[in-house]
Amino acid sequence: MILFTTISDFLLYAVMSFLAGVLVLQFVPEHRKPVITVKKSAILLAIASIPLLSAAPAIQLISLLMNNADFISAVWTSITEFQVGQSFAFSIFLSFFWFGATAVNSSRYILAFWFLLSILNVGFGSHAASLDFIPGLLSHTLHFLSLTLWAGVLILVTWFAPALSNWRNFLKWFTPFAFTMVTILLVSGFAVWLMFSKPADYVASWVLPYGQMLLLKHLSILPLLTAAFLNGFGNKAKEPSRNLLKLETYMLGLVLLFTAVMSKLAPPHNISNTFWTERMAPLLELIIGEQYLPITPQFVFSLNGILLLLIGALAIGLMIMSFYRKIPLWLSFVFGIGFVVSVYTGLMMNLTF
Repeated sequence: MILFTTISDFLLYAVMSFLAGVLVLQFVPEHRKPVITVKKSAILLAIASIPLLSAAPAIQLISLLMNNADFISAVWTSITEFQVGQSFAFSIFLSFFWFGATAVNSSRYILAFWFLLSILNVGFGSHAASLDFIPGLLSHTLHFLSLTLWAGVLILVTWFAPALSNWRNFLKWFTPFAFTMVTILLVSGFAVWLMFSKPADYVASWVLPYGQMLLLKHLSILPLLTAAFLNGFGNKAKEPSRNLLKLETYMLGLVLLFTAVMSKLAPPHNISNTFWTERMAPLLELIIGEQYLPITPQFVFSLNGILLLLIGALAIGLMIMSFYRKIPLWLSFVFGIGFVVSVYTGLMMNLTF
């Protein structure tokens, strides 16, 4: 079930980003963006898929409720008493009107209205909103909105532009736009994280599956931002490198994947209690062996761990060099993955709990 919900969340992030990109570019003048070719049928299909991709948490909840009730009662209880069920019901309602507005070629402002309500609905159904409604709703909504707006434009320009025309004019507005979205993304993400944990418990949380995914997500952000920086400030040729843009989307996909996995794991509200119920992260146990309570993380540097950290630094350097040496896309992506794997393993080998 976790695999099913993880895949659903990942695809939901991708679909909402795609739709965000379609919408944002409608507000950009023609001379300031490449020509984008997206079929209307693809947009309608993406909108129609939102309720299906949003259904996984509700299905999981209903299956749990059916242990003590019949199917109809479980569905009714999930909708009337749980935000997850209510969010799923809202997603059906919103997608229906968004689909209809798109089908009849409504104005971009009306489409933006339904898009923003759909983003707000994702925030409403989030774990953060269930913990502390208003702060959780606002922080998660801003986090998801900034992600989809930035990622959406990137995806549309990379994969749906036959030619990267008007590139320099495009960068003049997209670079500050992307910088603003990433800033909001990081700040709102930090606010969401503070609802689940304390900064002092960050390293201790690595002993848990949630903490492991959070660390991997944070590590994968660095090669993503590296590719974004190169695209924004180094990829200014009249006919820019599409491979570098693709590299950025691949690294973005890796971040979204870690986010999707993390959203299905128990947050470390209390490290010891969560460790008792969730047990140790399997991957960490494989690297450093089984750990026991109390959790007291300490950095104990080892030669192998330090070498792996240096290999990680080398990998990110090679990723930057690949931009100037025109190295194949797959190899640049391997360098990005190599950074995440090397630094992660190096940190784990330099740590005891």
